[in-house]
Amino acid sequence: MSRIALLALTLLLAACGPASEPQTASAPAVDVAPERVSPAETQRERNPVLAGVEVLLRDHATELLGLRVGILTNPTGVTRELESTIDVVRKLPGVEVVRLFGPEHGVRGQHFAGAKVNETVDAVSGLPVVSLYGATRRPTAAMLEGLDVVLYDIQDVGHRTYTYVSTLTYLMEACAEAGVAVWVLDRPDPLGGRVVGGPMLDPDLVSFIGVHPVPQVYGMTPGEWARMIRAERVPGIELRVIPLDGWRRGMTYGETGLPWVPPSQHIPHWESSFFYAMTGTIGELRRVNEGVGTPTPFELIGAPWLDGREFARRLNEWDLPGVRFRALSYKPRYGTGSGELLQGVQIHVLDYDVADPPRIGAALMAELAAIAPDQDLFARYLDDDGSATGFLKALGDLSIAEALAENRVPETLLTGVSESIEAVRARRVDDLIYR
Repeated sequence: MSRIALLALTLLLAACGPASEPQTASAPAVDVAPERVSPAETQRERNPVLAGVEVLLRDHATELLGLRVGILTNPTGVTRELESTIDVVRKLPGVEVVRLFGPEHGVRGQHFAGAKVNETVDAVSGLPVVSLYGATRRPTAAMLEGLDVVLYDIQDVGHRTYTYVSTLTYLMEACAEAGVAVWVLDRPDPLGGRVVGGPMLDPDLVSFIGVHPVPQVYGMTPGEWARMIRAERVPGIELRVIPLDGWRRGMTYGETGLPWVPPSQHIPHWESSFFYAMTGTIGELRRVNEGVGTPTPFELIGAPWLDGREFARRLNEWDLPGVRFRALSYKPRYGTGSGELLQGVQIHVLDYDVADPPRIGAALMAELAAIAPDQDLFARYLDDDGSATGFLKALGDLSIAEALAENRVPETLLTGVSESIEAVRARRVDDLIYR
């Protein structure tokens, strides 16, 4: 009998034998290596959130058939597999992508913060790129000519001083005038969408880092922001929001399973959005370093005249939920205080579910005003010509700036409660998509 036949007979006899006894706990384990599952795969299974662009591809791609499309995006506009929104839309049959629109930092993220973005040709797609952070920040009629719809796909940070929501607002206004539709491919609010707070924007202080009267932290996704703008500024816009699938208000970005692509070089991680909401405004003083020029942007506050230990002690006495402060010394490579030895604190968020960025930012400003009154840190909120400084524009509230200049800390800053903020909470309810 051949070896193959003998093996077959052996297997047949084994199969016909009596059933084996149930394996007990003491039985030897089967020596089989467990299947390897990456942390990313595990996260995706637990939290299968789909970004708006993926919902578009899954459910609405055919609705773009025959349309002439513009795309306003940057490196954050990607699928879960990190394929650019530009590329996936261009692949759709019967869809003509006519041009791209570049926000601050550019379509490919190649420009530093505040750097002028020029009109160019995208090296990857070959499409013309119209700049919305150069000679104009509002699309002209010529820029929108020949388009049926503009797709907006940018990951925001949930703070009004970040210019992407300003760009979205101006886009909607221009498209309404030109008769061009706007589709917002929605993305999560990395702050979770629950916190609403920080100084309200005074209408007299409207700028590109504060385009609409809301608190610094407004608790909305880009799609929800667009719905608010339609209701309050552009009722005639043809707006469509392609919503997230699976996102819940209150989710941290880390719970979504979505990859994080930095919306700018100083927001390297999703957690950086939290720190930006705490210290970004303080950085506009240009006399205190907020971690820019270090590996931990917006996580530090330092100056050569600060006593870091005392500063940390005072801040920890606030007993703010979910956060602690640690004294440290550091030298930023660039930015405010470049090359100097600075004393200050590192902000450690221990629980992102309870940490309140506007409240933490208020505590930082209050203690900076109290710990070094001789520095007159907040005294210069107006330029020599009487115009608002970057700090005042970012703060958005003249009365708070005046109080800080006198080393007073107004109650509205400390508590984050005011009639205007409560009014925003009430008026945004109708614009929310995710409950």
